[in-house]
Amino acid sequence: DLKKEVDVLIKSGVKIEKVIVSPMTRTLQTAWGTFGGHNIPFQACHLITEYSDAPCNYGTRKSQIEPQWPQVDFGVVPEIWWNEDESDVTITLRAKRFREWLFRQPEKCMAIVSHAGFLHELLQEQFRNCELKRINWIHRSRRQARGH
Repeated sequence: DLKKEVDVLIKSGVKIEKVIVSPMTRTLQTAWGTFGGHNIPFQACHLITEYSDAPCNYGTRKSQIEPQWPQVDFGVVPEIWWNEDESDVTITLRAKRFREWLFRQPEKCMAIVSHAGFLHELLQEQFRNCELKRINWIHRSRRQARGH
């Protein structure tokens, strides 16, 4: 299962510096059940929530969900963080904003707990439920600095 895969990864020496998680209850539960107990900070990020194409993909107000998850930093999440009128254009823009936000983070090794629809838009890859994938992603500015 996913927790066992993560435990093996961490025991092998991979140093996950931060878990970035969608503020939807189902992803918070998955993230905590998988990474909880490993002394890794958790940060909620509204940019990686599921494609808001149905009421089941709408969120919960920050003021309602944050007290339920005191171990998660909700600092970057606005009070109402989902878009009930999301389109293919807005999810593409949201994926671009997340990439830009991600590359501004000081950590180099992060776990992202998100949703298949968003991850497909972000990475152009299919994901199964609770699937773990390791991705080495180098930002253009870092690649140019190394002469690639």
